[in-house]
Amino acid sequence: MTRSYNLDTKAAEKADAKSSRIQTTGEYIGAFKYAIAVKSSRTGTEGIELHFEDTDKQEARITLWTAKASGEMLTGNNVLHAIMTCLSLRSIQATRQTIELYDHKAGAKVPKDVDAYADLASKRIGLLLQLAPEEYLDSQQAIKIANRLELYSVFNADTRMVATEILSRSARADKLEKLKASLKDKALKKLSVGKSNAPQAGPASGGGFEDFEDDIPF
Repeated sequence: MTRSYNLDTKAAEKADAKSSRIQTTGEYIGAFKYAIAVKSSRTGTEGIELHFEDTDKQEARITLWTAKASGEMLTGNNVLHAIMTCLSLRSIQATRQTIELYDHKAGAKVPKDVDAYADLASKRIGLLLQLAPEEYLDSQQAIKIANRLELYSVFNADTRMVATEILSRSARADKLEKLKASLKDKALKKLSVGKSNAPQAGPASGGGFEDFEDDIPF
């Protein structure tokens, strides 16, 4: 007998109850809405703030710290070049753009002038994201937990190849499944006494972000 349905308003509400933020470790397909150049006012470290949106309209914001003020390159630079490889980009250049971004003081999105990398935006890409919870002190000096996300690995959304497979012209996409098999939540990072939460200089370890050779197949 074919099932019949009576309206369940609670079930209807649950359908709209999805979080707009990605909050779990796993594989996501989507695109970067924005890729904004950032610089630490404290250390002078440079990086790129990636605003990612998956196919379910869930979002994540990830910052890649690419270079110290001294010019020393950080592991986030490897991740950036892996992203460029997966998107078949040989170079990227920031341009001045006006983008609507959330402002904590205003409590809403407001237009902001930023330097952004348009070539990284609006192109399909796959990410392995890793939940990395860590403690922090709120404005009342109470310990809270922030569920941060780290970029574990990236891959071409169509071929499912990671950067090293693309660069080596591999015939098969084998590495992604192995990376997924080792992907799990990070252990809670406790707040050290007398220390603040400094931004991470690079991605999660173990994600296959090797140094890239100059043999570019695109």
